[in-house]
Amino acid sequence: MKIRASLTRRVFGRATTVTAGIAISALALSALPASAANDPGVTDTEIVLGMQLPQDGPASPGYNKVDDAMRAYFDYVNSKGGVYGRKIRLEVKNDQYKTGLTITTKDSLISKEKVFAFIGSVGTQTHLSVVKDINRRGIPDLFVNSGYSGLYTTPSKYPTTFGGLGTYVSEAKILGKYMKATFTTEKIGILYQTDDFGRNTVAGLATAGYTFEKGKTAATFIAGAQAQAGALDAPMQQLMDNKVEVVVVGAVASAYASAVASANKIGFKPKKWVVISVGSDATTFQTILYTKGIPLASSAALLAGTITSSHAPAPADATDEFVVAFKKINTDFNKGDKAWDNNVLQGMNIAYQMTSLLVNVGKTGVTRKNIISYLEKNGPSITGAGFAPLGYSATSHVAYTGFWIGAYDATASLKPIGAARQMWTTDSGTGPVTELTWTRPAIGADSLPKGFSAK
Repeated sequence: MKIRASLTRRVFGRATTVTAGIAISALALSALPASAANDPGVTDTEIVLGMQLPQDGPASPGYNKVDDAMRAYFDYVNSKGGVYGRKIRLEVKNDQYKTGLTITTKDSLISKEKVFAFIGSVGTQTHLSVVKDINRRGIPDLFVNSGYSGLYTTPSKYPTTFGGLGTYVSEAKILGKYMKATFTTEKIGILYQTDDFGRNTVAGLATAGYTFEKGKTAATFIAGAQAQAGALDAPMQQLMDNKVEVVVVGAVASAYASAVASANKIGFKPKKWVVISVGSDATTFQTILYTKGIPLASSAALLAGTITSSHAPAPADATDEFVVAFKKINTDFNKGDKAWDNNVLQGMNIAYQMTSLLVNVGKTGVTRKNIISYLEKNGPSITGAGFAPLGYSATSHVAYTGFWIGAYDATASLKPIGAARQMWTTDSGTGPVTELTWTRPAIGADSLPKGFSAK
């Protein structure tokens, strides 16, 4: 109000009064904590974060648990007093994996809920519909649950957006290297959804030396179509008719489950399934097949042998300290679907990383510009359950830079292929796949990031 009054007086020629008014206003602003630098969603007692994901609809199975897991971890943090006394509030909107809803719910989160930042939003095509506007407004867009490389490899395009997964290109390259060494005579085919997720998978495999023929070894479907009865029968029939022995899947978890159900129905029995990690969650797979009349024991048998990759520990790894800690918090604080799986682990991990970020920027450093600057300068210092460091820098906003390769056993547990977990790393371009040597920092005391303080 002081600045507005001073500007009015300047119109009438009283420049000295204007100068004084601006100086007083500047002093008033500087006296406030940095969090009150007029960034919405931050007060001395609260930080408001926003998230978009499908809570229902064809792409929702499994992914609709991520927000409850994130909120559970934040509730745990809040029970400890919050980060420097600020409680974290997560506002979530259901976009049903429909871009129109993603746009309108984004507008609500910005104008009504007045979020400080977006965090953990789910979906490639849906997020592409809003990412330009989020960036134009300078809103941090953090730990996005999409591995689409185009969101992160050119920070000048989307300067406020940072990934929450490794890219589909790099993951496909790593899986491709394994396939080249393992399946030397088998015929390889692919099923992928016709969006940037699927195309990223194809691009990564092309770098690894694989090409596919449309209508023969390359079968496609429109994302979301997998929810329709028998929608993937024809693509599976196509791959069977072309004598494909190893099927790569670049699609969401519900699509992989539907593909296996269709293959089982028509008698197609590939030697192996190789699935991009976000499509291979065991709980989602078994739940969907159960709704199709396939008992859990039978679906576990269908999943057994499936090859996938991961940046994180397997959810069933009872020896991993992050898994142990997050499972306890999930039991105590999750008010939604508590069934433990990879989606819950991912949600917990994102919330842990966000808490670490808030701790690291400091009590007076919670501004949008500071958050982005910190991640570009010190991004790899933000740790969590991942066995690879975050790749954040001024030239890349890619998250995890490495994956390990595993296969599901008869109990639907993902186990490393080989005697021990081996991490591999590569870029989202044409760079080589090499071994990754990196030691994950231990989880912080009391399952909170190192340096956590409620004061």
